[in-house]
Amino acid sequence: MADPSAPGPGPAQALRRAVGVLGRLGRGVLTGDRYEHYLKYHASTGCEHPPMTEAEYWRDYHAWQDDNPQGRCC
Repeated sequence: MADPSAPGPGPAQALRRAVGVLGRLGRGVLTGDRYEHYLKYHASTGCEHPPMTEAEYWRDYHAWQDDNPQGRCC
C-alpha cells in the first residue's frame, strides 16, 4: 500500500500524463490509430506479404469507404 504522506507526481508530470491521455483519446476518436491497428493485425495473422505503407493504407481505406458508404454523418 502506498504511503499517503508521500508526495505525489509533480504538476509538470501530471500535465504531461494528461496531455498524453488526451492525445491518445483524440487519435482514437479521429481514427488516427487505424494504421497502428492494421499493423498489429497484419503481424498477428502471419501474412506472407509485407504490410502496406501508411500512405497505401490510407488510400485503400478511403477508397473502400467511398465504395461502401455506411452510416456516416457526412
